[in-house]
Amino acid sequence: MRRILTSQTRVLLSIVSVCVALVTAMPTAAAPVIEWLGENFPFDVNADGTAVAGNTAGYFDAFRWTRETGVVELGMSTSRTIGGGAGTPDISDDGLRVSATVITPDTLYTTQGIWTKGIGWEVSMPPIPPTGGVMDNGLSSCWGLSGDGTTLTGFYWRPGFAQIDGSAHTNTWSLIDGFTALQTPLRNCRGNDLSYDGSVVVGWSERQDGIWCPTVWENGGVAVLHDQGVFTTAEGVSNDGNTIWGTAQDTLSNQKSAALWLRTEAGWDEQILGVLPGTFPGSGSAKCEDRSENGSLIVGYNTFDGSPYNNTGFVWTLNEGMVSAADFFASRGVVLPAGFIIDNLTAVSHSGNVIVGFGHPGAVYPYVYDGFVITLDDTSPVPDVIGLRGMTLEPNYPNPFNPTTMIALSVENTQSIKLQIFNARGQMVRQLHSGELTVGRHEMTWNGQDGSGRPVASGVYFARVSGEDGGTESQRMMLVK
Repeated sequence: MRRILTSQTRVLLSIVSVCVALVTAMPTAAAPVIEWLGENFPFDVNADGTAVAGNTAGYFDAFRWTRETGVVELGMSTSRTIGGGAGTPDISDDGLRVSATVITPDTLYTTQGIWTKGIGWEVSMPPIPPTGGVMDNGLSSCWGLSGDGTTLTGFYWRPGFAQIDGSAHTNTWSLIDGFTALQTPLRNCRGNDLSYDGSVVVGWSERQDGIWCPTVWENGGVAVLHDQGVFTTAEGVSNDGNTIWGTAQDTLSNQKSAALWLRTEAGWDEQILGVLPGTFPGSGSAKCEDRSENGSLIVGYNTFDGSPYNNTGFVWTLNEGMVSAADFFASRGVVLPAGFIIDNLTAVSHSGNVIVGFGHPGAVYPYVYDGFVITLDDTSPVPDVIGLRGMTLEPNYPNPFNPTTMIALSVENTQSIKLQIFNARGQMVRQLHSGELTVGRHEMTWNGQDGSGRPVASGVYFARVSGEDGGTESQRMMLVK
């Protein structure tokens, strides 16, 4: 029987449909999820955390992982053909391209390549550039990929230049523009990562005494970021090219520490994030591997005494500073197998909710490493876990500033608030206000001093406001002297 809907019935059904749609669309917090990648080493994750690139254990072949496909080897293996290789695979923001060191089509040498889903591998060489050549069974090796997936970096071999300015030389190769040799800073050098469009390249360059230094290439030029006489490197760069991370020597503690470099009008400002408690001075170290897009979370690894068997991953956040990966995940409800040791956290998604790395179960040597992808709930990794209610924190002005800056709050209902200043290590340096604020807009000035009235050093600071309901919000500020 055909039923005729009355106008009232149609309205009721429309209302029900809308309600169902709204309920379906409402976000729900999900419990943390661990996905194991077997005996594989994940090194990069795409923007939304749905695809991972890395090396397989044993042969160290490039792979791509998604939840739908699992680990899929991408072929063009160097180890299976000539017995060796180098570099680390990276993945584009959309997850559709992977860069890696691969074998040349004639299976004779290592070279750089970009794999595209549905197309396969395209390689940077042959042809060999005029200054290039063969060394260690290779033409080049690959260490990084731009966010848009069009440009890789690493180095190519220049045997004829070994006595002049080194034999390993940073280059880029683009699917669009082809091969480019970057400017030689000192001697040997290598690119490790690129900005989204490939215009900024970071990595290391070698001094005359063989020490590696964090280095950035852009606009046809090159700049050394840190030169303290110890091996340090730049490992990654933000999509906009304005933040670089890696490792630098902390002159105060004499330790190689996790570090950031932030672009300023005068160049690059270095920020030391530190090392984990218990790290032995002089031999222990920490290195930033990756950063969430908004800078609220950084991952990497810490070695306590220089031994490759005494490492752990770390997480840095504004509220907590540097904490071990095990403590960070435990506080977010992640349950790891008993005795599992996290060796390294290698990459994080743009939102900070998907973190990849590898570790090993127990302390029995030789270790059998397991790669993992950990997906946290929608709020757990972000320092400001509850948004402000009835209040708006405006960006400080001016920014960058020296020596004072104004911070404004707009309050919709009278409430008690705290306005505090934190440094890049997550340490509170000043409390500007603690108490009730009435309805309206309030301006507060920070004069660049700590709670004891002493001027603080140049660098990145965070203005953090906390409401009486537990909500928080932060704004990044740059003090440049």
